[in-house]
Amino acid sequence: MSTDVEHLIATAFEAGYDDEPAPRTADGYVAAGRRRARQRRLRVTAAVVGVVGAVAVAGALVAGGAGPVRSTPDRTPVAQSPSPTAGATPAPAPDPAPTQRISDVLSPGQHVGYDGRGAVVLRPGWRIVREIPNPLHRVAPEASVGLVVTKGTASFWYLLDHSPDGGSASWDPAGKAYQRFEQWLDVMVDLDRGEEPEPYVRFAGEGDLLEAGVGVRILRQWADPDVPGFAAPGDDTAVAKVAADGRVYFVLARRSPGGPTDTLPVDAGVLPAPTLAAFLAHARDRYASGEGLR
Repeated sequence: MSTDVEHLIATAFEAGYDDEPAPRTADGYVAAGRRRARQRRLRVTAAVVGVVGAVAVAGALVAGGAGPVRSTPDRTPVAQSPSPTAGATPAPAPDPAPTQRISDVLSPGQHVGYDGRGAVVLRPGWRIVREIPNPLHRVAPEASVGLVVTKGTASFWYLLDHSPDGGSASWDPAGKAYQRFEQWLDVMVDLDRGEEPEPYVRFAGEGDLLEAGVGVRILRQWADPDVPGFAAPGDDTAVAKVAADGRVYFVLARRSPGGPTDTLPVDAGVLPAPTLAAFLAHARDRYASGEGLR
């Protein structure tokens, strides 16, 4: 390149920068940078103040309930109760248990029994003091129970039987013919099964003489006892004092002409004394009340 050309290029460069401001000194650049930093800090502070103010306004609206009303109401329905899960079937409310009046369950003179659901019900004032479960060996839904119930000084023995189709009840005043509840219950269970207990005595041929049954020993016997209501006119009658199963009994016996012997045993332990007089008084009292000895 010639010297003239170089001169022309240099001259052109100098002419192109005639309008530019003079270069800043180092102190000038530092001062300008500090001004820009202060401006950025001011902008950030203003933004933070704006955010805090917005939060404060929102808090005031929540706490005080005041604030501008929406120009467009929220159409979203409010659920008043939890919505059921899709596909779930609500459980049906249980049917109330059927109720029965005691007079519909218990017959006149009966103090305890099963209701239609198989629950034991008592007349007011009576209470159960002893229970022997399922003496008849029923299988559910059937049931049976032996009970001793009391009210004041009165006490009764019961055998209850229940099935979905009905039931039955047998009862006697406590100590009517047996000293122990278990003895009475065993006899009632045999009768329920159709099993007549082996008689303690029977008439031997014609006349009023008694003979002992299997395992029984006659201690003494008397013909034609005076117990009104016990036998019909023309019946053979007698009473015997016997020993059986380690206990002593008095046995009333009767027989219609040509018929079998019918016997009614009474445990001597229920009597005031183990004598014929005490037994006859007991028997007369039972027949006078209409209960008898059965």
